[in-house]
Amino acid sequence: MNHLHAPFNNVKARRAVLMAMDQEDYMRAIVGSDDNLWKRLPGFFTPGTPLYTEEGGEILKGPRNLDAAKKLLAESGYNGEPVVCVVAQDLAFVKAQGDVTHDLLKKLGMNVDFIATDWGTVGARRAQKTPPGQGGWNMFHSWHAGADCVNPSSYTAVRANGAGAWFGWPESKEVEDQVTAWFDAPTLDAEKAAIARLNKAALDHVVFAPTGFFQNYQAWRSNVTGIAPAPLPFFWGVSKS
Repeated sequence: MNHLHAPFNNVKARRAVLMAMDQEDYMRAIVGSDDNLWKRLPGFFTPGTPLYTEEGGEILKGPRNLDAAKKLLAESGYNGEPVVCVVAQDLAFVKAQGDVTHDLLKKLGMNVDFIATDWGTVGARRAQKTPPGQGGWNMFHSWHAGADCVNPSSYTAVRANGAGAWFGWPESKEVEDQVTAWFDAPTLDAEKAAIARLNKAALDHVVFAPTGFFQNYQAWRSNVTGIAPAPLPFFWGVSKS
């Protein structure tokens, strides 16, 4: 979500989206009916890693409350302005997310300008800070590799340092204070405490909307050996008999 322009320059509008969205809708749109391939993600860090936390994640848990989300959206001052949602059609898991969001925003009562395009265009357009009606945007969909989301050192999207932040340019002193606290932490317990506070602050501010955690299967022939368990395919050490 773009924090520079209405409606998502108001945290109430951003929180309304979190309150209404159901991560299961997104995950099933991406991976189908295989429950082994997805998890709910009430936070920003990779499940199964040392710093994973659900602190502050209540807004993404439990039954969805569309009426409460609509009320919060109205409190934000939203008055039917177009919401420019730029969605790549040439990446299946991005398109799936965009389709779910399109339906969600309409249920919230938002006026959606759905821009169906390709990933190259999304990549160029998301860098624009101009108003949505002048070549900018309000929403786009993406993904992050789990290996990038284990801590803030490589996780640019969880930062909230304004003009220096990832696309959407969130700005929150509370988030950045906890990033600093993590870098300064002398022990693993101190790291975990800082990340828990960071997760809560990032959800309170809604730096972006996490749609869930999903995985893919990998397959190789029975005569191939040396495949290492890893977050992405590595080809060294591999041999074929």
